[in-house]
Amino acid sequence: MIQEWLESMSPRERIMVIVCAAVVVAALFWVLAVQPLIKQSAGLEERVRDKRAQLTTLHELAAQIQPGSADAATAGGSDDSLVVIIDRTTRAKQLADYLKRNQPEDAGSVRLRFEGAPFDALVDWLGELNDRYAMTVSNASFDRADAGRVNASLVIRRAGV
Repeated sequence: MIQEWLESMSPRERIMVIVCAAVVVAALFWVLAVQPLIKQSAGLEERVRDKRAQLTTLHELAAQIQPGSADAATAGGSDDSLVVIIDRTTRAKQLADYLKRNQPEDAGSVRLRFEGAPFDALVDWLGELNDRYAMTVSNASFDRADAGRVNASLVIRRAGV
């Protein structure tokens, strides 16, 4: 049936139909096979970056814990690392569930990502970091997530560093 239909066309029409069919097949292959693989790969790369950041944080925490001093991480001194202070204070302010990324950048700064965090609690927490631990926000980006909630990307650094 298709063979007869193609034979009934002029050579120029046949070439046009074959080229169009090839384009449609290529587009379908791209949409159904290649594009989902690209999206999956990007998602996996993001997970690897997150896991590496978590591993760096764990290495930092492990280096701070001395044998026989289990209370060292909860002592509350400003001599603690930024990661430890941020972890402890976000838990105290009930912001830990909204903290999606906690990535040390260098010795004196940390990049954070909050998603759907209550804005008032986040601002209160930032004020506490400034007042109690001499930490400042060197870079911030806020997007509205919901009524009274925000997505925030922050870079926090210890004052004087």
